[in-house]
Amino acid sequence: MPAFSPPGAIVAAYEPDSAFFDHAVTNTNLEILREATDADGQPLTVIVVENPQTVRPQFETAEFAAGYINYYIVNGAVIMPEFGDDAADSKAKSTLQDLYPGRDIVQLNIDAIAAGGGGIHCTTQQQPRR
Repeated sequence: MPAFSPPGAIVAAYEPDSAFFDHAVTNTNLEILREATDADGQPLTVIVVENPQTVRPQFETAEFAAGYINYYIVNGAVIMPEFGDDAADSKAKSTLQDLYPGRDIVQLNIDAIAAGGGGIHCTTQQQPRR
């Protein structure tokens, strides 16, 4: 899933572990995005954010959604996940700090949500009125 950021840029996930099922999908996504253009026909700037390589084992499941681009932009901040992979968590946070200057970047442990295949953006969506 890509996430839009500043004009002309798109943030995309990459799974570097070729043994993981998402590796081929993220490679295909990156190929498509690198050929895509914006509404004015200009090439998109593709910012790649690698998925973490480790997660806390007590929540690890086959459905665990260990990716950083399921973040949520709010007034003055960006709420993003962290998974306990210190190097990857820090690198992803730094990337979003560069993309969203002037906003606080807040990382939250979302293991319980990610274990079910979801993320921060998924849990903040509108609910239909009864």
